[in-house]
Amino acid sequence: MVLTIYPRKIEVRRAKANAGATDAIGLLGYSGEEATTDPVNPQGEVVLFKDIPASVQASNAGRKKDSGLPQDITYAPSWNIFGPSWALAKDVVRDRDIVIDDQGYRYEVAQAYWNILGYKLICVRMEA
Repeated sequence: MVLTIYPRKIEVRRAKANAGATDAIGLLGYSGEEATTDPVNPQGEVVLFKDIPASVQASNAGRKKDSGLPQDITYAPSWNIFGPSWALAKDVVRDRDIVIDDQGYRYEVAQAYWNILGYKLICVRMEA
């Protein structure tokens, strides 16, 4: 058995967006996500990278709802996803990108931090 610090695989995606001054949505144009009817890609996302080695680790437990009862579960727990510098170059992953792990979980990148060792992506797991 080979041990590695990156035992998982991830895929990084970015939502398709229009960024034009003449878009007919809003007063100043719209540059965010748009709905899609594409049956092959229902989320309307562009795949940036596939089969990237990664380490997916639970971070803080999230936050309690307003009631604060002892049996309440937390919501929006954050996850740290680490990717090596040799697999993902600096400035290729941005906030709001989507990461899909090898177990099918989807995460939204809240903060993309890069250093000489690679990326630390602070993410929130998206719910169905």
